[in-house]
Amino acid sequence: MVGVPWPPLMREESFFHTTRGRIVQSLARHRTRTAAQLSQEHGVSANAVRQHLSRLLADGLVTEQAQRLGRTKPTLVYSLTAQGERLFPQRYPSLLRALLDQLRRLDGGRTLRRVFADMGRSSARRHAGRFAGKSLPEAVTELAAFLRERGVMVECEPTPSGYRLREYNCPFREAVTANPEICSVLHTLMREVVPAAARQTMSIAKGDPRCEFELTAGAGGGKTWPRQVSARR
Repeated sequence: MVGVPWPPLMREESFFHTTRGRIVQSLARHRTRTAAQLSQEHGVSANAVRQHLSRLLADGLVTEQAQRLGRTKPTLVYSLTAQGERLFPQRYPSLLRALLDQLRRLDGGRTLRRVFADMGRSSARRHAGRFAGKSLPEAVTELAAFLRERGVMVECEPTPSGYRLREYNCPFREAVTANPEICSVLHTLMREVVPAAARQTMSIAKGDPRCEFELTAGAGGGKTWPRQVSARR
């Protein structure tokens, strides 16, 4: 559940030594459980279990569903949500870093740059309708909105030669320092959808506090971009 803060205790290993933490572990182990089953497993009353489940439901960590078990009337069955699963260690960042390192060893990063540039072009084609026919001011405004939708805090402002775009955070900050090729996604996307020459003057990947781009309009800048992005998928 987006926007629901996790209780601080859940960030600590000690959480799994509490009754609520043990309930979460049971749900991870068995995938589904009723309140009666959890009560029997952990030696607490069914009412106490339901109180813990109510809190886990409110935190977006558990979901409930009515199921008919045997010939009895429907019973509420509980399971972990995707957010609940994330309470357990996730190794995706480590796997990603290992994969990127291995790809770089193949040819010094050329394959990585090509792959991420292809991703940028694919994104441009996928969202071509948002940018087709837009003037430079409109395209820059749309690009800023596009990035904000993806969790980037971004500002843009006009300059004598075009526009300046600033990004104050990077969704891939942990990876881009060692793998600056990831930035090719944005560089290529920007080149495909904005009718201006882009020059990067600051880079989070290089240790700067933000990313900054100077977007310089060409001859006739501000008029509708004659080059349309293909909408093929």
